[in-house]
Amino acid sequence: MIACVSDMQQVGNVDPGPTVGTQLTRQPVHRSTLLWETPAGQVVPGVLNCRRRSCKLPEHGLDPRIARYINEAGFEGLFKVPNLEVDHALITALVERWRPETHTFHLPHGEMSITLQDIEVMLGVPVDGLPITGAVKMEWPTLCLELLGHRPPDPIPHPHENTFILAGARPRFMWLDALFSGPLAADATDEVVQQHARYHILDQLGTILFMDKSADRVSVLPLQFLNPINNAKRYSWGSGALAWLYRHLCKASESKAKQIGGAVMLVQLWAYSRFPLICPVMRLPLPPVEASPFANQYVI
Repeated sequence: MIACVSDMQQVGNVDPGPTVGTQLTRQPVHRSTLLWETPAGQVVPGVLNCRRRSCKLPEHGLDPRIARYINEAGFEGLFKVPNLEVDHALITALVERWRPETHTFHLPHGEMSITLQDIEVMLGVPVDGLPITGAVKMEWPTLCLELLGHRPPDPIPHPHENTFILAGARPRFMWLDALFSGPLAADATDEVVQQHARYHILDQLGTILFMDKSADRVSVLPLQFLNPINNAKRYSWGSGALAWLYRHLCKASESKAKQIGGAVMLVQLWAYSRFPLICPVMRLPLPPVEASPFANQYVI
């Protein structure tokens, strides 16, 4: 206890840095500056709102016909990631130590970062292949009709509400969920099976890897890489997800940021693996019947 009190007494004498401003040039607008310089009694940046949406797979699992196409696309590992509760305070603490200049966490013992190996091992996302680069301006309603079998309805004008089902390339989750909530028909054609598989892939990508700060929309940009559906296996989805996460970490590290998107669950799993003292209870080792993401090791 004496040591703890002594440490607290020394906080006022600590130089938070950076001592040289030529490298960490974003310090004046970094959220850590407010934490150090805000006078006592005034409000400091609070806990970030980590945007998150639970994946809703069918109660009895995916139809084997759908699962076959998901496996062909290379996303079987991503569909084994469990729904875990996000620790908003932990994510916020890490963001306060994230530096956009170096894309690393600055910690007392040095710098650390999240890598492609982390996203592959923890979430089962493929990291080998072509970069995810494609068109950003397309006839998105037509693409939805072609590859999902449904065209978003025209918007209903309203002066005070965003009633658009499709905003740019982002339809609402609830619209897609309603279309594909029912079981797959026994006599469904192969085209319909692939449409259901694409929906589930979009849902997982938008929920786990590419969550934006709206939390109620999903981008259909990945659809262009799912035609044919096994074409997805040619791309490095982990690279795209990691770049998207870095972008959100950089934006969230700004002093005025209130929320964060991206693969926040990856940040949390990374912290558990690197700092075991803060991780929750781990499951007992399972028989090595099949490979699964490292995320399955934790019970939250």
